Amino acid sequence: MNLRIVLSVWAVALLVSTTLLAQDANVALGKYLPPEKDSVIEIFKCGDKYCGKTVCIKDNAYPEKEKDKGIPGTPYLDHNNEDPKLRTRPNLGMVFITGFDYVGEGVYKNGRIYNPRDGKTYCGKFTALDGGNRLDLKGTLCSITFIGKTNSWVKLAGVNLDDPKWDCTFKSKK
Repeated sequence: MNLRIVLSVWAVALLVSTTLLAQDANVALGKYLPPEKDSVIEIFKCGDKYCGKTVCIKDNAYPEKEKDKGIPGTPYLDHNNEDPKLRTRPNLGMVFITGFDYVGEGVYKNGRIYNPRDGKTYCGKFTALDGGNRLDLKGTLCSITFIGKTNSWVKLAGVNLDDPKWDCTFKSKK
């Protein structure tokens, strides 16, 4: 009789902890603002991995002073990419965070982060903090993982994406 009670308690505890772990794995899902506040990044599931893409860019057009990089007034392209064939793809909608595994306690590892600002791909990890309201994203050189940079992203709140300065993939085009 006592063994049955102990086994029942263990079964319930296992069920609850498994459910909480599954919910915790998705804590990072959502839209975030990087420190520059010039884009919105969405973290999403891609199969059994976690990825990220640019879903909004503020002032998404080359200014006159950058006509050496693109035609003024046209959307930003991936002009820094090391692969010349990819230099004409738009930054808006680009999946640049790929292949992250959830390893527990809000930590995601083993993925790659492409930086369109310098055209390079880095190894990375990110950690969901404050219940997923903040992500600390660290990109490192894949060969020397202690050399890198960490950015804190905040969950999207209080930003008027209806402002015409924001170009978003999910907005209807008029």
